[in-house]
Formats: sequence, C-alpha cells, structure tokens
Amino acid sequence: MTPLDAHLYQTLQTLPAFPFARMVRQDLKSVRVAKEEFLSSRKVPVFAYSKIETFDVDHYRRALASVHDTIASFAVEEDIRSLYFEKLRELELRCDIIDAMKRKDDGAVTAFADHLFGPGVQGVEELTDEFETMLSRAHELHTHQDKVNAELLTKMIRATLDYYGLQHWTIRLTKRLSMSISHCDDGERIPVVKIPATFLASRARAARLLTHEIEVHALRTANGMTSPILLMGRGLAGYIATDEGLAVAMQQKLRAEESMDPGFWDAWTAALSKEMGFVEMFETIYGAQKKLNEAMDIDGAEEKAFDTAWRLCLREMRGIHRPGAAGLGFRRDHIYRSGLFHVRQAIETYGEKAILPTLFAGHAGVQHVPLLLKRGIVGRVPDFVGKRIVREVMKEHGREGLK
Repeated sequence: MTPLDAHLYQTLQTLPAFPFARMVRQDLKSVRVAKEEFLSSRKVPVFAYSKIETFDVDHYRRALASVHDTIASFAVEEDIRSLYFEKLRELELRCDIIDAMKRKDDGAVTAFADHLFGPGVQGVEELTDEFETMLSRAHELHTHQDKVNAELLTKMIRATLDYYGLQHWTIRLTKRLSMSISHCDDGERIPVVKIPATFLASRARAARLLTHEIEVHALRTANGMTSPILLMGRGLAGYIATDEGLAVAMQQKLRAEESMDPGFWDAWTAALSKEMGFVEMFETIYGAQKKLNEAMDIDGAEEKAFDTAWRLCLREMRGIHRPGAAGLGFRRDHIYRSGLFHVRQAIETYGEKAILPTLFAGHAGVQHVPLLLKRGIVGRVPDFVGKRIVREVMKEHGREGLK
C-alpha cells in the first residue's frame, strides 16, 4: 500500500531534533534542593531548566518555515496536507513555550501551554466535591497484597507484546517513577517500553497497566506505523489527549462500573493551579491525600501524602521557573480526564463497536475521526488479554491468580 503522505512525511522528518518533553522537565538538582527547602520551610521553589540552553529557537523556526513551504509545493490532496500544516502549527507552539522558558516568562509559558493542551473539562468546585465523595467511600477502598515487581511486570509485558505480534519491541528498566512507551528511542525507530526498576503494584493494577500501556498506547503506535498516513505513526496534532483518554476508557473496562475514573488528582491539581500559587496548591493536595490515607489506614500516611502532592505539583509546574503566583502552570495532565470526556462523546455518537477501529487507527485525535471515516482508515482493537496474562504469570510463579 502506497502511503498517502510519503513526500510530506519525508520532508517533516528533516526537522532538527526537538526533545520537548525532556526540556520542560525541571533539572533534577534544582528539584532536590527545592524539595528539601520546601519540606523544612515551605519556601516557594525555584526551578532550573538547563536542557533548553543549547536549543536554538530561531534555527528551529526557520526550519519549520522551510518545511512548510516545501509541503505547500507538493501536489497532494488537501485533507492530507492540512494534517501537516496542523502539525507544524503545533510544533511552532511548542517552540513558543521553549522560547518563553528561555526568557523566564512564566506567564507566557502558561498561556502557550493552555493553548497547546486546551481547557480542562472540570473546575475546582466539581473536583473538590468529587474528593469529598471519594473520602466518604474510603472504607470501600483498600490496598492489594501479592505485589507485582519489575521482574514479573516485564514477563507480563513481553507476553502481551508477543500476543499482538510486537516481538521486536524492547523492554527497559529505568530510574523514572512511571511506566512509559517510546517509539523513537535514541534517534532510532526502536519501540521501547520503559518500566521503573522499583516498580511494585497489585495484580489488579498490573492488569490495568497492561491494557493502558500495551493494549492501547503500544497497539495504537503499531497500527499507526502501518497506516496509509505515515504521520499517524508519529502523531497528528493534538493526538495526545485522545491517546490518554482512550487508554483510561479501555482500562476502566477492567473495573467495577461504580469505580471512579482515573486522572482525578492530575485534573484537580491542574484546576487548582488556575486559582492558587504553588504553596496553597500543594497544601490543598497534601491535606486531601493525608486525609484519604488516614481514612484508608495506610502506613506512613503523612510521608506518602507529601511525596504524592509534591510529585503532582512538580508535574503541574513543568516549564515554570518561579511558581509562586496564582494562575501559573503547565496543565498538561488534565488531558486524562478531558481526553476521556471527548472519547466517551465519540463512542456515544458513533457507537463503540463502530468507532473503536477508527480510534485505534493510529496516533490521531477525536477531531480527526471524520477524515479517518471518510478514508476508511482503521486499526486493530484490543482483545483485553492483560488480566489473563497477569493470572498466568502469577500462577507460573506460584502465586494466586487474579480474581
């Protein structure tokens, strides 16, 4: 099958490397110092971003303009060309964020990030009410035993990848705290699943992770890499919210119907940042986490609450140098909830059986559904084998299977 965008994609790939996600993360050294000072005195953190220093914003903008002109000159169908113009505008917006970071203009970083990630679908009042409901149901919540460590999770991921014919994907242990997938690693197109070396979770959590990360993120990546639109392997503009929303929607199939949707703490932190500075935002999340931990009779409730609140607020303030003033923030992580909202809207509109193959066609957003339907572009949908694979791996290692 001849790709519809071969020349356009080849041209886009000539752009210089742009490690945006790495550049907006705070330097680890500044985070360590800030955390120690905050723990002892609640001093407003000051973050550093050394990775932006060597990035030439003007050079990248010139490259974007050149690629735009070249793509405009190709004889190609306009709906396909428009996908590339959208992508270039998104890259320009990301470039604006880095430029604002270089100027240490936290207000501009916030404005550009709000434009990039869009608005959340829930406000502070609604999310605060949701927390109160969560707290009232704390007696229904519990921590699971029979932990799954990184070694067991690696076996589970390998079995799931093999099931979907992704034997060429690799698995790597990292120092990061969360699991992630990279389909462009070290400059090569080698799909990599990255697992925290210190991973420890329940069997139920492991099953949900297999669905979220492999049966959605990895499967959409694999589908996109064989799509007639090559850009769907890399990602159309604005695809990330749909990617996360779809992953949350699919992992929820493994839970009871009355279970609360994931992404609450991220959405609440993002909403609070619009009204509060760093200290007040932290204290709100920390206090709520502490209450919930104590209600669930979790050991080390206060320490765990501090670490969780710090992590959430740190993620919320990516790209921000001095997060003292109210209204500042990166606000990316509301996309788990906002993406879920828009995915559910699409499912309600078209019907799950009809729309899932389109949503799984590759890295596209809900906003691209009409184009994909018009062109009949679909992808393989998940078979939800994660729960079975967790049970089999645990049984193989002499532990009770998932119930």
